[in-house]
Amino acid sequence: MGNRGLILCCKRCGSRLVQEPDRYLCKNCMQAYPVRDGIVLMEEKDEKTNLRIGHHLLDLFELKNERKYYGSYIRSDVEYAARLHSVNFPNFHAEVVSPYLSDSTLLDLGCGQLPYLDSFPEAGIKAFFGLDLSLESLMIARRNFKGRFPLVLVKHGIENIPFEDASFDVVISSEVLEHLDNPKSYLREICRVMRKGAYLSLSTPCASVYLYPCNLPLMAIRPVSWYKAVNSHNYWREALSWHPGLRPTILRKWVGEAGFSIERHATRLWYYHTPVRLMWRLFSVAERTRLFQAGNIFSKYLTFMDTLLASNVPIIKWLGIRQFILCQKK
Repeated sequence: MGNRGLILCCKRCGSRLVQEPDRYLCKNCMQAYPVRDGIVLMEEKDEKTNLRIGHHLLDLFELKNERKYYGSYIRSDVEYAARLHSVNFPNFHAEVVSPYLSDSTLLDLGCGQLPYLDSFPEAGIKAFFGLDLSLESLMIARRNFKGRFPLVLVKHGIENIPFEDASFDVVISSEVLEHLDNPKSYLREICRVMRKGAYLSLSTPCASVYLYPCNLPLMAIRPVSWYKAVNSHNYWREALSWHPGLRPTILRKWVGEAGFSIERHATRLWYYHTPVRLMWRLFSVAERTRLFQAGNIFSKYLTFMDTLLASNVPIIKWLGIRQFILCQKK
């Protein structure tokens, strides 16, 4: 493992780029890629590209550190526990890949604000590359990074990744697959830039979300729509409009076809954020009636439910709404 002179490649001709003080330059075709505020600008967003992501960006660090949700201060401890829990689940990526970080280079595709960087160990990471099309997200990531290991942020999409074959020891893909027109092509592209024996940690919504009680009326009233949701892999282009969740067996099939063996597969994030929000509402009522530490108790409840998901109990272990799969390149 290790950096091994890892460098970005030119989008125009594929040659290695040379790092200069304020840009990356291709000596072959003389294409230059500027560096602004510590971010390499390699790709403008194609207006035809629809990743089905909302226009309003939630600053995850403001939520964590200042209790601000889209700029408004959260006064309720119960609401704060719920909001925080819903954005903290990607920290599991750090837990999953930590055993494989000895002298390693990492790539995070669709990295966004990288809110889980502080969860990684200080030692072992030679370099961490984050790619995302949102300049605003990358700026938030750069602003909040503590400088614990070399971090290179690149404004670039997840197609035609600007690195040579077999470049990385670990790749992370957090909540990206469900936004893509061609997820299988994306998995093959990930495999291309990974070294043999390298690890991929990928998370995406799980089809368990369609099996919760709040969806029972949909099963009865619109059985065809519910069937399509549970089998979204067969209706992918249509399913993209509703942020599809994959059946675990289908995800395992896709990563296997892309050239990976599966090391670990689990779910996280107990499904409480439904239209009914039963437990959330119950604890909110308790908070309004001044029940002592309702927010703290609700937070412990959410942590307990995630512990239950991790307990490997049959059926229960697949009830989380996000599935994490750890794969190794064959």
